[in-house]
Amino acid sequence: MAFSISVNCNNSNMAESLAAEFGVKWCYHHGYTDFILEIDSIIIAKMLNNNSCTNLKLKQVIDTINIIKNIVGFQVSHCFREGNQLADYLAKMASFSAQSLLTQAFAQLPRQAKGFFLLDKWKLPSFRCKYDKANFFVS
Repeated sequence: MAFSISVNCNNSNMAESLAAEFGVKWCYHHGYTDFILEIDSIIIAKMLNNNSCTNLKLKQVIDTINIIKNIVGFQVSHCFREGNQLADYLAKMASFSAQSLLTQAFAQLPRQAKGFFLLDKWKLPSFRCKYDKANFFVS
């Protein structure tokens, strides 16, 4: 399952927690148990693993995820953004377009998302390339 849904929020931690909540609820409602939730926000991962949240804006979302975590028994793991390029791509897609994507078929994924999915499935590392425009020389 892959999803890309636009949400209105003030910061990246809220966006990350809302995405985690949506994914966890989807898994719970479809009968999935004993899965791994990979998050590229170490702050949210620590809140979920410690069952505590001092941020009042995030508390309701974190508590909802922790309730489902206690019922279903999934694990929360932190991964760096470079290791989570499919989720990063889908998040960018949601922020730039008003269209939502919810799919359970590989064929329905956008072309670039398919590549990120396959790299993740095969457990191959992927690298983010960022070019500094000031380093290019024109003569």
